[in-house]
Amino acid sequence: MSYVVAGSRFFDSGELLKQIQEKYPFKGIRDITKGSKRDDTLIYQIIQDAAELKEELLLDDLGPIEAEDLVEELMALGDEKVAMIGTLIPEEFLCYSYSYYYDEALEEIKCIFVALDKNVGELRLMDVAERILRSID
Repeated sequence: MSYVVAGSRFFDSGELLKQIQEKYPFKGIRDITKGSKRDDTLIYQIIQDAAELKEELLLDDLGPIEAEDLVEELMALGDEKVAMIGTLIPEEFLCYSYSYYYDEALEEIKCIFVALDKNVGELRLMDVAERILRSID
């Protein structure tokens, strides 16, 4: 749990984590906000069940699909699901989400969700997200 400042308000990353867990049935969510060493950034690592995502893709009836294309589709669907977290995040934040790793053995897709104070700007958000992706796991 960390406290984050955005605009002129304080936010508890732990409280937002609870809201996310209540609303979205992800396989796992970790609050890694404290690791960023920034007081204007929320960061969550989300683990999604790839088997559940595959079922959703198969319901869309894509027909026969190559393994590489399946992974791309899973990652895209993972991005969509994680981006939904943005609906719970206060308007003082800019949000970014990205699926960065597919673990075939564990049937998991790992994603990050980053929210940064709007006053800092989108370029800085992308810079922070890239740094996190280089250092995570």
